[in-house]
Amino acid sequence: MYLEVDLYKKLSEFDLDVHFKIDEICLGVMGPSGSGKSMTLKCIAGIETPDSGRIVLDGRVLYDSEKHINLTPQERNIGYMFQNYALFPNMTVYDNIAAPLVARRLDKTTIHDSVMQMMKEIHIEGLEKRYPRQLSGGQKQRIALARLLIYNAEAILLDEPFSALDEDLKGELLKEMKTKLDAYHRPVVFVSHNRDEIKALSHDKYIIKRGERIDEKNS
Repeated sequence: MYLEVDLYKKLSEFDLDVHFKIDEICLGVMGPSGSGKSMTLKCIAGIETPDSGRIVLDGRVLYDSEKHINLTPQERNIGYMFQNYALFPNMTVYDNIAAPLVARRLDKTTIHDSVMQMMKEIHIEGLEKRYPRQLSGGQKQRIALARLLIYNAEAILLDEPFSALDEDLKGELLKEMKTKLDAYHRPVVFVSHNRDEIKALSHDKYIIKRGERIDEKNS
């Protein structure tokens, strides 16, 4: 699989101009706050619409300004982990993880077996009946990762998922996530302002400043 991104979007303070193509690797997108990193992910996911350009996932056109193609987020089949994890506060851990499968109208047995297997793989067994307010930061991150992977998306977008964690826990979860993503064999775009996180998780790097790619020496 591959992800090709060629987008332009006019923002209030600068123009966002992003171009890259990746296959089954993790691309780290690094830059200071407000540089356009998260907006890039939102455009890929379909949450925001570029002014022009083209986004292609494994030959399937998600967005093309010239051909007037703009698939909805639901049609794109892209997994998105937000900075705050975006867990549903009034749903249990089990129901949070199961949500993508319920949306796809899978039968209850398949959903149950898939959720329990994923919880075992992510090492969160026993948390099924808890609610997000009862979880630690590390547990929330694991729940969000489980929900992301069970979705079986064709590409994954990660928006600063480690920013709220302490350094010891961050290091442990970075190793776990790298193992999971390497085994997933899908394109991954990982946004962070932290150079160490990018180095630990990514295979390649894209440095962005005020909407434009810059050279490493100028970062």
